[in-house]
Amino acid sequence: MHTSRGFSLLELLIVIAIMAVLAVTGSGFYRGVVKNMEIQSASKMIVSDLQQMRAKSMIGESGYKWGVRFVKNTSGDYYITFSTDGTNSTTTATTTLSSGIRFSDPASGYKDVIFNKISGTIPAATTTSITQEGATATTTISSIGTIY
Repeated sequence: MHTSRGFSLLELLIVIAIMAVLAVTGSGFYRGVVKNMEIQSASKMIVSDLQQMRAKSMIGESGYKWGVRFVKNTSGDYYITFSTDGTNSTTTATTTLSSGIRFSDPASGYKDVIFNKISGTIPAATTTSITQEGATATTTISSIGTIY
C-alpha cells in the first residue's frame, strides 16, 4: 500500500490563489485607509493654522489682522499664513499640501480668510475643501470665526 505524505500540486495552487485574492483585497482596503488618514491629517493642520491666525488677531498681535490664503496652483496647492495692516501683508509661513491632495475650494486662484482684530470674526462665512482620489474634507469658518 502506498501512503503519500504532503500536499498535491492542485492543493498548493488553490491555497496560493486564495492567498492572492486576500492580499489584493487587503491592499486595496489598506490603501483607502492610508489615503483617508492623509486627507484627515491635512484637514486638521489647516484647522489648526486657522485657529492660530484667529487667536493672533484676537489678541491683536503686532497690531495686525491675521489670515490664511489658500492657493490653487498647477505645480501644487499650498496655503500661507500672514499678517496685514489692511494695505501691506507679511507672510509668516507657507505650507504645501501633500502630493495628491488638492484644493477643490478654491477651485482656481486663491481665497483669503482674514480675521478681524479683537473679535476674531470674518466678513462672511466661508469654506475650503481638499480632495484626494474621491475623498474630501471641508473646513468651514463661520462669520463669528468658529472653525470646524
